[in-house]
Amino acid sequence: MKTNLITPIIMAGGSGTRLWPLSREAMPKQFCDLGFENTLFQESLLRMKNKMLFNDPVVVCSAKHEAIVHMQAEEVGIKLGKVICEPVGRNTTAAIALATTALDDPANTLYLVSASDHKIHDIELFQADVIAARQTAMEEKSIVLFGVKPTSLETGYGYVRAGAKIGNTKSHEILEFIEKPPLSTVEILVQEANIFWNSGMFFFRKDVVETELNALAPEVLEQVQRAVTKGAKVGDTIHPDEAAFVSVKDISFDFSVMEKTRKAAISPLSSSWSDLGSWKAVWENKAKDVNGNVLIGSVVDSYSKNCIVTSDGPVVGTCGLEDVVVVANRDAVLVCHKEMVQGVKNIVEEMKVEAPHTVRSHAGENRPWGDFQSLDHGDSHQVKRITVKPGGQLSLQYHYHRSEHWIVVKGTATVTVDDDVRQLTACQQIFIPQGAVHRLENFTDEPVEIIEVQYGSYLGEDDIVRVEDVYNRPATEATGPNAEVA
Repeated sequence: MKTNLITPIIMAGGSGTRLWPLSREAMPKQFCDLGFENTLFQESLLRMKNKMLFNDPVVVCSAKHEAIVHMQAEEVGIKLGKVICEPVGRNTTAAIALATTALDDPANTLYLVSASDHKIHDIELFQADVIAARQTAMEEKSIVLFGVKPTSLETGYGYVRAGAKIGNTKSHEILEFIEKPPLSTVEILVQEANIFWNSGMFFFRKDVVETELNALAPEVLEQVQRAVTKGAKVGDTIHPDEAAFVSVKDISFDFSVMEKTRKAAISPLSSSWSDLGSWKAVWENKAKDVNGNVLIGSVVDSYSKNCIVTSDGPVVGTCGLEDVVVVANRDAVLVCHKEMVQGVKNIVEEMKVEAPHTVRSHAGENRPWGDFQSLDHGDSHQVKRITVKPGGQLSLQYHYHRSEHWIVVKGTATVTVDDDVRQLTACQQIFIPQGAVHRLENFTDEPVEIIEVQYGSYLGEDDIVRVEDVYNRPATEATGPNAEVA
């Protein structure tokens, strides 16, 4: 690491519940395909690609998303510095404390903390803003928050009132934080010249933030340090101790530090910015047809206006709608008015009771080795289509509660069942008894597709005991709600 460069810290632990049913616990919005060239997580990495300005980015993510982080970084050719895996989510104070504690950097190292689910359109303007704020962070020893001039009436954002200018910099003192005010207050705030949206991006020296954490959030810092000390390190991946980390207080960096410190500053962000926190925000950031519609996937529309309609499975037909959101997945559909999208979060809370599987994971998901789609599900059986990309390998694994029947429909699959290793081609099949150690691999240059039929008393993804894995995902020794999938 070059100490004269800035080290990006990408916080990738958010859940993105307001973008349900696309965003789910197993695949939150920062990793989802929202119809842009790259995922939001990949865009956050690419913003830090300038090696004249940035070191390799550090990612703080949920432990269950570690493989996705590595896979998506590799897809866009970004080399990661460290990956810090949170055993459980504990908000931004804990995430920042984790990074500064786990990274053995000099005291004057500059860190740029950025969320992984924001849309910033002009990378050159963004980098210029970072350079402009460097003097405030380095020489003035301030904790700099990047602020965005409001362009609409948003009640889902936090607002910041700026004060006097700091020296000869572009930064200002912070007078007040206003957390998600009602519309009547927002209408007044946006008329003020010194009001900004809170972007949630911070810029500071390592020693400055550690001093403020120690003074203003000492319990959080102490518990995080204990979790890191008791944790494990595998290569460039850091796993804090779960038993120690679970007791860390869940509190945002704004509440714990920024609203209390005397070192807070705000610096304007020139590029257009959105946290893409709702389907309305996605509509605003996408190219539209002549009727103002955003249509993604298998969608046929007639006479609708200013709608966003997206489908990753069934064909969706719409007619005569206006200002409506329609999101169709294979196992869930959202329909709501575009001005009511903040209420999606409430729907998700109800779904946790009524249909919890639609909150946890998709009927189909990507994996480092390829992807799977659930085609049918009954009380004691499930049918999947599994695609293994060239060179892909599922983990060596076994199941306590189910047996499986594999039928190859495309390509040449290498299949291991206990001591039996064989190659299967289209129309060939194999039965995998409950408890048998098995693996599916693709050593060819073409994708392999199989139909998997599962039989058993329990068919959850946590009934997988991973023995060995080429993607460095940890081995699992027992089933349970926290066990990893294949």
